[in-house]
Amino acid sequence: MVAISEAMTTALQAYRQGNLVQAEWLCCQVLEQQPTYVPALHLLGAIAQQTGRLESAIAHYQKVIALNPNHAEAHGNLAVAFQERGDWESATSHFQRSLALNPNHAPTHFNAGNLAFKQTRLEAAIAHYQQAVALNPTYARAYTNLGNAFRAQDNMEAAIAHYEQALKLAPTDAQAYNNVGNVLQMQGQPEAAIAYYQSALSLQPTNADVYFNLGNAYRLMMQAETAIAHYQQALSLKPDWAAVHNNLALCLQEEQQYEAAIVHFRQAVDLEPTDAEAHNNLGMALYELNDLEGAIAHCQRAIALQPQFAEAHLNLSMALLASGDYPQGLREYEWRWQAQELQKPSLPGVVWDGSDLEGRTLLLYTEQGFGDAIQCIRYVPLLAKAHRVLVQCPNSLLRLFATMPEVQVIAQGSPLPAFDVHLPLMSLPFVLGTTLETIPYQVPYVSMPEDCHVQMANRTRTSETNSTNATAQRPDRPLKIGIVWASVSPTTFRQRSSTRNRTAPLAAFMTVLRPLEVELYSLQVGAHAADIERYGFQYCLHDLSSQLKDFGDTAAAIDQLDLIISVDTAVAHLAGALAKPVWVVLPFASDWRWLLQRDDSPWYPTMRLFRQPAPGDWEGVMVKVLHALTEALHHEHSS
Repeated sequence: MVAISEAMTTALQAYRQGNLVQAEWLCCQVLEQQPTYVPALHLLGAIAQQTGRLESAIAHYQKVIALNPNHAEAHGNLAVAFQERGDWESATSHFQRSLALNPNHAPTHFNAGNLAFKQTRLEAAIAHYQQAVALNPTYARAYTNLGNAFRAQDNMEAAIAHYEQALKLAPTDAQAYNNVGNVLQMQGQPEAAIAYYQSALSLQPTNADVYFNLGNAYRLMMQAETAIAHYQQALSLKPDWAAVHNNLALCLQEEQQYEAAIVHFRQAVDLEPTDAEAHNNLGMALYELNDLEGAIAHCQRAIALQPQFAEAHLNLSMALLASGDYPQGLREYEWRWQAQELQKPSLPGVVWDGSDLEGRTLLLYTEQGFGDAIQCIRYVPLLAKAHRVLVQCPNSLLRLFATMPEVQVIAQGSPLPAFDVHLPLMSLPFVLGTTLETIPYQVPYVSMPEDCHVQMANRTRTSETNSTNATAQRPDRPLKIGIVWASVSPTTFRQRSSTRNRTAPLAAFMTVLRPLEVELYSLQVGAHAADIERYGFQYCLHDLSSQLKDFGDTAAAIDQLDLIISVDTAVAHLAGALAKPVWVVLPFASDWRWLLQRDDSPWYPTMRLFRQPAPGDWEGVMVKVLHALTEALHHEHSS
């Protein structure tokens, strides 16, 4: 027996020193002499578990318990082994037995907390972790996992407090730094998070998780180049990590590197074929390269995997609409309320389904952008001829929409008259069964309000303007052109890329237009109106922004111009609705309403479309505008 005791002492020393082969050999030697020697069986179970032989470990622990049913540590270790195997019911039973035998064993409380956390029994997990740190106040890992449990409960302050305590006890714990960074990032503090991630990397330079988290933080801070570099570093350490491929692709997509983005989205889909989000993202990247067939296929796959995936439904709608499939596309477009940061107003009555309005009053209300409202308000005069229609809209559209006959317009925030049914304005095309062939095409359907007056830099306007000929200049004056080069600033993260794609540098416009014998007027409002002085164009571009208080004023300015050249903004819609000649310069992958490979619009007969030859190529599209305008001016001079 003395030899057995000495052998076990040596085996335990070898185990603690990481010499598992020697420890296992010694245990086997002991068991040859005494097959029921519990310490050797228990240590063999621990060695087997540590070396990934899970079934062997379970068998050894079970034999220990059969020999000694009150072996608390064996019950605890067997519980961990069952947990690793996925048998959570058996694991729970043995944790309970172990703690009943030894309620003051901190590691067992820690492990029981881990199981409860996996089962999302957060209160139980927190109780076990708290008991572990009460029994062992220096138990850093328990503080870390307690922080994880509080984070899962959205109690971020408690999470950070426990992570910080873990760092005090284990200042070289890279994971604790990473955890604090994650909480700070969830709280919208990416810059503070980055400092913790960098501390984690200084301790653990090959931690792919931290590089991934750094990429996410820099992406939130709109530092794309740095974010991309960190994602790539994460992939160099863990090449088959689908989430990193996905987020790297999103970052590349935002930087208009669509082909590179598609490569990584495809890798994400290959690695995780059932990831609906990755399929949706790939679909949108394909949309950006005008591959509508591919976009539709992947959005449909995302929906098949996750039928209530609202964003995938919305993205599918845009691809279908851009392809000209209005019946199905408009149906899918109704998912916008679930997919975007939109909130329907709480209104009495029922949503109008397109049924007969006889004797009922319909309330229509605007949503999303001003251009969307101007585009869809065309339906209202058709309905108002036979029915009572109310339109609720922002003040900036009030005077413009009030020019429509037989329509009562109400400012947002004002008391509403009685009505029976209601509908968002952009649902009218769907409810009325619009197809490409049945879009109401008659213009103008709004007009300049009588009380709007805009001074055009003290220049005399001729009494007559041709509303359908973009080159209808009078012999006694140059062509008057109004320009808009920028979309409004985005209000959500989702809108950022789309808005940026629809905003051109003012210099791209002016390089083309300034040398021509034309008179230039800016219809740009908002922050980008300051671009005129910022880039020194105030001497050749008349800034009307100070006079444009609402769209009624903008309509009055447009009425005095011969041609509007605009990016995809509400002003382009307004010019089309007023039946003014309007040239719209579009990004390579344009909004759904402009379809594909067309230079005309089924929505506005006086509109002409110019498309980028490649993503982000504003100079290329403006060259097209220059050729068209030069040709028109030459034709006018020679006629």
